[in-house]
Amino acid sequence: MTQEFPELGIYTLPGRINDPQRTLEEAPLAEQLGIGSIWPAERYDYKNVEVLCGAAAAITSRIKIATGLMNYPTHHPMELCSFGATMSHLSNNRFAMGFGRGFDKLYDVFGAKRANLKGLSEAPEVLRCLWNNGLFSGENSLGNFPYLYMNEPPANAPPLLLGAMGPKTLALAGRHYDGVLLHPFLTDKAIAESTAIVRNAAEQAGRDPSACKVWATLVVAADQSEEETQAIGPARLLTYVHMEGYGELMCKVNGWDPSVLSQIRNHPLFEGGKSADQNFTRYETAEVTALFPDQWMPESAALGSAEHCAKRLNDQFDAGADGVLIHGSLPRQVGGLLEAYRKVRRKEYFDAHDPWFVPSPPGTGF
Repeated sequence: MTQEFPELGIYTLPGRINDPQRTLEEAPLAEQLGIGSIWPAERYDYKNVEVLCGAAAAITSRIKIATGLMNYPTHHPMELCSFGATMSHLSNNRFAMGFGRGFDKLYDVFGAKRANLKGLSEAPEVLRCLWNNGLFSGENSLGNFPYLYMNEPPANAPPLLLGAMGPKTLALAGRHYDGVLLHPFLTDKAIAESTAIVRNAAEQAGRDPSACKVWATLVVAADQSEEETQAIGPARLLTYVHMEGYGELMCKVNGWDPSVLSQIRNHPLFEGGKSADQNFTRYETAEVTALFPDQWMPESAALGSAEHCAKRLNDQFDAGADGVLIHGSLPRQVGGLLEAYRKVRRKEYFDAHDPWFVPSPPGTGF
């Protein structure tokens, strides 16, 4: 039995949390609602993604599970190999492993190697060799590995995804990965341009242009209170644009004016080096998000009535996305959205086009 909405996923435990038991409620409810996939995220506190994925696999039977996202420098290849093989068997082949580039400053304070484009291309190759042939040896940007081995490779290796925003990372995903997860708060134009980069890179690497599935990430607050909508949308965008370099890249990709970023970062709320992500809840930053230009939210998120948000889901597909990951809202907050979306859903198209990811063999993109 398949889920009613295979083209839709939803983050579980979005944001900063201290109660991972919520996943025991969110995962079964998402499955009950017919959502196609759940995406536990990784944080180095109460969101250990391996534990969350294992729990989700144990308490569900149909919904797909994907990590959204992991940072390869903080995981040894054999740990990733074991995690992927275990999850593939435990979930009955419902699992996909997603990676992101992460943040250099975090790797520096952790004493880990920084992620780079070479590593992002080599990590899936190491895992595919282990999952397909049981062996890998050699030295690359990940490290020096005299002998990595797996006695019994999994019957079904999990597909591999890459979170990407910049053109170089998008092209790398098209060459080497089975799917790409686009960044939250992209305009429809940015989604279309990103999709074109991915598919052109796949074709140039000798792959089917659609071999790397493109999933958009849409921040959604449907029929929520003004306070909750503020927390789900503008306050979440603030955590990204507040970071130097990150905010500039988002503005470049979206064609937004970056001049407002200095006003945001120099706001008195952040005196003493305070961070929008680490030092405040999403309900405490409204005075800063009031500085956002008027078009930022309507162009890049889905905030408002369930009917409006359902239309915004279809906008993502019109821009070229194969699937849409709902971000910000909890499963208990999207029932009305799904009712509205059911009325405008392109059922015949999705009956004929599976949006999920297909694992590739070793050597993909090389």
